Amino acid sequence: MKRYIYTTLAVVASLTANAQLKPDTVVAASQTNLSMSSSTAVQAAPTANTPMKPVDGFYNYSVLGNATPFNYPYINPNNVRFYKRLWRDIDLSDPQNQILATPGNTLIEMIIEGIKAGKITAYDPSDDSFKHPLKGDEAFRKMSDSVLVPIFDGDGNQIDAKMMANDFSPEKITKFRIKEDIFFDKQRSKVETRIIGIAPIMKVTSGEVQMGETPAFWLYFPECRNVFVTKDISDPDRNIFDMSMDDVFLQRKFASRIIRESNTSGQRIADYAQDEAEQEKEAKRIEENIEDYKKKIWGYNKKD
Repeated sequence: MKRYIYTTLAVVASLTANAQLKPDTVVAASQTNLSMSSSTAVQAAPTANTPMKPVDGFYNYSVLGNATPFNYPYINPNNVRFYKRLWRDIDLSDPQNQILATPGNTLIEMIIEGIKAGKITAYDPSDDSFKHPLKGDEAFRKMSDSVLVPIFDGDGNQIDAKMMANDFSPEKITKFRIKEDIFFDKQRSKVETRIIGIAPIMKVTSGEVQMGETPAFWLYFPECRNVFVTKDISDPDRNIFDMSMDDVFLQRKFASRIIRESNTSGQRIADYAQDEAEQEKEAKRIEENIEDYKKKIWGYNKKD
């Protein structure tokens, strides 16, 4: 009986204390709860004073702004059998590579943005081993070709000429070159391909004459991933959703052609196969050798 009386008194005391709370305290608590509830809403309903911002589509938002690239699986160097190194060209004129050249969201624009922000380092184009970094201005100068500009006197007679740099235009980037390593991880019994470097390939012109193509600079691909992973390239018209530029390379959603494989002489395919058809045939042969190598690995595993 006494326990019942004590319990009743405790409840009454609690209710009395709550009733004595100041009104502004209750209001503040309600506002706090309301704020917490509103923060979890996907989109607040519009009001007369705060109209809703138009969104082009029901599903049209990006969560990649603060994304970070996932780490590759750890590979013990003692378990690696190096197979070979390859260089490939990704031709932007190929319809399969349109995803890299979509106006307003091109790969080269992402690279330029990353260099300006100091998130990507450009390296000298004459050496793809990333030993000679370039400053931002130097990198952009590498992307500008030169033209011979005539100099005239007051009477309109040409008296001299000088070389001047053209303004860079993304349209000058016709390809991207990637350098990649292919190796066999014994521990995981898997052939891995890792992109090591990437280089924009640009047209070199003098006036109206095209002089050829050359890398503008080399970039260390693992560093580029920090920028690429934040770039949403979703395109509903091509049924591409929730994909970043990093995904394009890791999932190898691009078409490419081998232009060189590692060899003691450092020769490119073009150095010993002059004809275009022969070069394509040689590139195909190298691709087939890689696939044969993978099949042999699987064959060994089945025997075990």
